[in-house]
Amino acid sequence: MFLAELESHCNSSAIATFLNSDGESFAIDLNRQGHKVTYGTDLDIKEFFVAKLLGGCQPHGSLILRSFTPDIDEFTQLPIKELRGYVLQGTGNDLEFEKLPPKVMFACHNTDAETGEPLPLEQSVRYC
Repeated sequence: MFLAELESHCNSSAIATFLNSDGESFAIDLNRQGHKVTYGTDLDIKEFFVAKLLGGCQPHGSLILRSFTPDIDEFTQLPIKELRGYVLQGTGNDLEFEKLPPKVMFACHNTDAETGEPLPLEQSVRYC
């Protein structure tokens, strides 16, 4: 399932930003405590998030996962953030997902969507 994919990349904390097929966005924090990953701060927010994913991927949606690692960038001394992107498609009560390759994530993250011009590179980012 897609949530297992997200949780497998949450070392300590992460932010998932979902864009539905109508262009509306929704962000949620993920936090790992031992083997358990919690979503947001409300008890029922995980179910709300799943409903948003299932309802918003008709026919498709996308999600960016920003995972924070314990690794420190030797040049900036900042924690290294990992970026992953997914294209989602609703299939009734389930989601099919395709992970974007690192080169595509890099291009999307570092290109101005309106002009196509390169953007300044964000430091301490690993594209996965």
